[in-house]
Amino acid sequence: MSEQSLLEISNSFGKKISTSLILALEFSALLLLLGNGGNIPWLPPVLVFSMIGISLVSALLFPLLWHFSERKKTQNSIKIYGFMYAAIRYCIAFSIIAFGWKKFYGLQFIVPAEISNRPMNQQSGEWLTWFYFGYSHAYGILIASIQIIGGCLLLFKRTVLPGAVILFSVLFNLTLINVFYQMNAGALLESLLLTIGVLYLMLLDYKKIIIFFLKTNSELPSVNLKSVVVKNIIRFSVIVLSLLYTIYLKNLIK
Repeated sequence: MSEQSLLEISNSFGKKISTSLILALEFSALLLLLGNGGNIPWLPPVLVFSMIGISLVSALLFPLLWHFSERKKTQNSIKIYGFMYAAIRYCIAFSIIAFGWKKFYGLQFIVPAEISNRPMNQQSGEWLTWFYFGYSHAYGILIASIQIIGGCLLLFKRTVLPGAVILFSVLFNLTLINVFYQMNAGALLESLLLTIGVLYLMLLDYKKIIIFFLKTNSELPSVNLKSVVVKNIIRFSVIVLSLLYTIYLKNLIK
């Protein structure tokens, strides 16, 4: 991130709040991961949620102190933001990489025999999802590898943006699965918090994303049609004809 961007953030109270809040959310996601659904004796749910509450309250109070001390010239906002930015990246990276290692060691996508033996129409969306993803061990390892590599990319400033882009596609899809397949609330909350975190990292460099996806001209050869109208007709016909073909297939199997 450029020095100018850091100075803009240090002068903005709203950006101080957003940075503090994102850090609190990603720290909360980390606590939920470490708590492991209440299965860790030294980190019971009451302690986990107490720490989450403290971090969220601190995220609201700290920007006030930060902004006040900045006005008094007693704090270096660039250093504070640098620390918080790194903490956000490291919290997300730890959580994502840990989820990857869980798949390697068979701690995810495992369905108990007494549940997998039930008829399909008696399964919950959560168990159906875990059974489906657990059916192919190779696929699970592939997803785990993407998570670990993406998490590692977040640990280095030069590779934060590609890491965030890779992880956002994975986490956003995971969040949709957790919503529409009715996964447990803890899994949904963790995926949602991590998705917000990587989206935040992407938005910090949104100008680079716009340049890459929208303002970079392709060097691949193309058909040189001078008429824009003809080009748009061809593009539109691809959409319409594919729809008509699908409708034809639908009528064919009746």
